[in-house]
Amino acid sequence: MHPETRRQTTRLFVALQYGEQLAHQCALQQRHWINDRRAGRFLKIQAAQEATHAGFYRRAAEWLSPGHRESVPAALRTYGTQLQRALQHNDLSDSLTGSQIVLEGFGEQIISRLNRGMDNYGVGFKRLRRILLRQERSHYAFGLRTLQQQADQSAAIGKRLPELASGYLLQVNNIINEMSDVFVSLDEDPDEYCHDLRRSLPTWLLPDNA
Repeated sequence: MHPETRRQTTRLFVALQYGEQLAHQCALQQRHWINDRRAGRFLKIQAAQEATHAGFYRRAAEWLSPGHRESVPAALRTYGTQLQRALQHNDLSDSLTGSQIVLEGFGEQIISRLNRGMDNYGVGFKRLRRILLRQERSHYAFGLRTLQQQADQSAAIGKRLPELASGYLLQVNNIINEMSDVFVSLDEDPDEYCHDLRRSLPTWLLPDNA
């Protein structure tokens, strides 16, 4: 692997590790807010999976660049601050939108789109990446079902969800801009990511101008 590709891929894994840590925190707290045993059990399992994912990305970054640590992108830290604020406010709708929907959806886009590029550059971890992708999709589906239930039960929540999604999507766009070199180094078009993420969302979760 070319040294620059190795560095940029390390940056990607560091960012993914941080995202998984955020998702882990969210799932741990959300399970105390949902009065449903099956959902609570799912979130407990999700929290454990997110911790495993974070550990995988940390080890992958260390394997690619031993003794060197890349910084978490500033835009991603800003996203984390926004999501942690939702947790501090005990806001289930906000945290579900930011974590299970936009963050998990973005992570799924990255892994699914970059898997081929990672294979071409010999990044490895193919089997683990497939498992992670399958689990990310299950987390995303859970988030959609839960938010749909909330929207069905409360018109106010249903009206608020597109606004929440819009705010997180804007932060994703900032992350993509900051990390554009990462995607270009793996022969990907950064501009396609936010477009594909928006296209994957159901219409009831999109802002009117999306």
